[in-house]
Amino acid sequence: MDPGLRGRPVIVGGDDASSALVAAASPEARLAGVRPGQSLAKAGRLCPQGVFRRGDLDTYSRFSDDVTAILLAASRRVLRPSADEAYVDLTPEDPSGPNPVPAAEKIKDEIQRRLGLDASLGMASSRLGARAASSWARPRGFLLVLPGYEASFLSGQPLSFLAALPPHLEAALRRAGLTTLGHVGQAEESALAAVVGAAAAPRLRAAARGEHEEPIPVTAPPAWILEEVTIRDRRSDRTALEAVVEGLASRACRRLRGFNLRTRQVTVEVQRSADAVRRSDSFSPGVSDEETLRSVVRALAGPLLEPGPSVRGLRVRLGRLERPDSQSLLFPEAFEAARR
Repeated sequence: MDPGLRGRPVIVGGDDASSALVAAASPEARLAGVRPGQSLAKAGRLCPQGVFRRGDLDTYSRFSDDVTAILLAASRRVLRPSADEAYVDLTPEDPSGPNPVPAAEKIKDEIQRRLGLDASLGMASSRLGARAASSWARPRGFLLVLPGYEASFLSGQPLSFLAALPPHLEAALRRAGLTTLGHVGQAEESALAAVVGAAAAPRLRAAARGEHEEPIPVTAPPAWILEEVTIRDRRSDRTALEAVVEGLASRACRRLRGFNLRTRQVTVEVQRSADAVRRSDSFSPGVSDEETLRSVVRALAGPLLEPGPSVRGLRVRLGRLERPDSQSLLFPEAFEAARR
């Protein structure tokens, strides 16, 4: 991260002459009309003062995984439609359960404290309301739409908050004078059908009201966790390779903890030009401590990284996943000593 870019209109994806698409845009660039999915050339026309940067997919994915882990610690119902957007159901299972507002504030604080990232949060009784509220809360605010006020809040919001609305239908609605969610939600079905068709009209009207949304499903725990990387320059530098494989262990561990799981089997695989070699180890009880897993992975990878053909890829796989009991491993040094 570059602190010098704070407060500036940053556009991620490439330079403004590229035919590629915008991957992400800062709030300052969004004010100029820049949106993910636009061509970079159009972004350059909309925001000539924009600062264009190429994306770093590995870093982006790592931070996205870290955010997911924080969200899953707060709720088992998490939906990630994109790498920088998420819906979290904080409804307490017991009606007399805890207020979800402090839980949302904790999520925001955890993202800032642990990752150093700003996050905007919106809370409402529908995903559409939460999405609109979150947008108004940018870049680092929290906007709560109180029960009973969602319809009035949504009525003045632009059509762009309907994430699944195709651009050509949005343009057709605008030509018909239907420029807000309120216009669409309150339109006569026959008038709406004349623009979008009879089949789509009732669905679109319900969507503009935030109605009939599918509930956020419980996020199912994985059967295993795999982190891998392709070594494009075919490295044989042992120190660099050890750093990469330990980084994979850290990423796998963050995902493991996000699901509140531990692993009883760790496998490291090294892909060379001719074949792949791997080593595994199993232990009980399972572990989820990051330093312990890095230590285990380092020990497994050691013999595999002996001099030989250049390395093409590395993999770390966590298997035999289980829910933790009340015991957790806090002292990786003692674990290592017991393994010798």
